[in-house]
Amino acid sequence: VMSNNNFNLINLKETKNIIIDSLKYLFVVASICAIVPLILRIDIKFFGTFNHESSLIEWFQLLCLFLTITIFTRLLFKIPNLKRASMLIAAFYLVLFIRENDDIFDLVYHGFWAPWAFLVALIAIVYAFKDWKKGVLELATYLKIPHMKLMIFSVMFLFVFSRLFGMGSFWRQVMQDNFVYEVKAMIEEGTELLAYGLILYSAYLIYKYLVNEKI
Repeated sequence: VMSNNNFNLINLKETKNIIIDSLKYLFVVASICAIVPLILRIDIKFFGTFNHESSLIEWFQLLCLFLTITIFTRLLFKIPNLKRASMLIAAFYLVLFIRENDDIFDLVYHGFWAPWAFLVALIAIVYAFKDWKKGVLELATYLKIPHMKLMIFSVMFLFVFSRLFGMGSFWRQVMQDNFVYEVKAMIEEGTELLAYGLILYSAYLIYKYLVNEKI
């Protein structure tokens, strides 16, 4: 024990577990990063061109969102003390799921996805904050979980970096007269899939943490 700063040395068993967990984390994150360009290559190889509305990468985005929603929906029932916050988070990703399926909703009319997304968000917010003290407390409990930092980073990566990096005006400046929309779309959809993959992984880590801690 180092008494000067109250820092406790860990034992050999803890050291082994920490190293193994860190290597697992590194492997999964590296795998997610590697899978995205692989899927893009498959899209081009087998489809010849890139249509993001009916591409393999789009299906993987929807799969990641669906599994993330499933995880937080399961937590809604498994951890009653956090049901309001779990529903709020699940609803957030359900709104994204609806938005990603805008091409289907557009068969009715353009923007038909918006009222459904608004309805889902409204129901979740009303439910979560009907008793606002409990809602805020549950949300704060979630935010205290270490793995939420990865989720917050991934959401910011989705909404900020992928949007700015995938802007058509930026790629028109880069490619000028050689601008190809498919290239711009691949870059934007690829960064989105990377974000969704990291979101799914953080959701899994949060689920594992909450179940093990029995909050």
